[in-house]
Amino acid sequence: MEFDKAVAELDTLIDTLERDGDERALMLLQLIDAVHRPGLELIVAGDHEHPVAQALLSMYDLVALDERIEVEEALDEIRPYIESHGGGLELLDVEDGVVHVRMSGSCNGCAGSAITLRRGVEEILRERYEGFKEVVAHEPEGAEQQNGNGTGPTLLQIEGLHKPVFEEVAKLADLPPGQITAVEVDDKSILLANIEGEAYAFWNVCPTDERSPLDGGRLAGAALVCPWHNCAYDARSGKRVDDRPQDPGLAVVPVAIRDGVIEVAVNVA
Repeated sequence: MEFDKAVAELDTLIDTLERDGDERALMLLQLIDAVHRPGLELIVAGDHEHPVAQALLSMYDLVALDERIEVEEALDEIRPYIESHGGGLELLDVEDGVVHVRMSGSCNGCAGSAITLRRGVEEILRERYEGFKEVVAHEPEGAEQQNGNGTGPTLLQIEGLHKPVFEEVAKLADLPPGQITAVEVDDKSILLANIEGEAYAFWNVCPTDERSPLDGGRLAGAALVCPWHNCAYDARSGKRVDDRPQDPGLAVVPVAIRDGVIEVAVNVA
């Protein structure tokens, strides 16, 4: 669309919203100004390398998105999953496609953290970061301690956090790709889902009312549809993927596959 035509149509839209008494007209102008003004000021001043200027230019594909920003945005999608289990994920560096991260809290030293890295972090980086090669996890700060033979790494210990105890619940061969099933562990109902050969686990309850079971639902690709409320969740991360992304997602249960057997850890979920 030509510049003059676009400006005219924007003015018309704002006038229409103002006539209708819609306060979103003012908000729209304020947001446009808040997004563009800081970046434009930096560009006019010649500081094209500033992150804000780079972010504005990348919005219009005028420069390539900085690798670190690209990776941070990708990791932001997996952080809620990690934080829901008392862990943390910090980006340390991006170098020639290799992403260096530090996992902290209950993730560090946890038997499930390697699974989280491989399945969660690597998966989202492959999807969102074109130059991705591998992810490297580093010890948390302060994890080095003196011992009788010099310095050596030690696991970060946080009081009150539990190490996951995995229990066998099903054979992967009995849960074909694209299928879901419910299993009982310690009198708790867990929903298992097989997405393209990978197993995922959640509490078997819809967050909408926190009581309706999900095992009567269906999978549409990677989307799990609740049979009671017709809401949809990503069966890999648990996030809402319908028209209410701000609503709570599924509670994730740590899962592992060993020798073709699906194991879950409900003691930390």
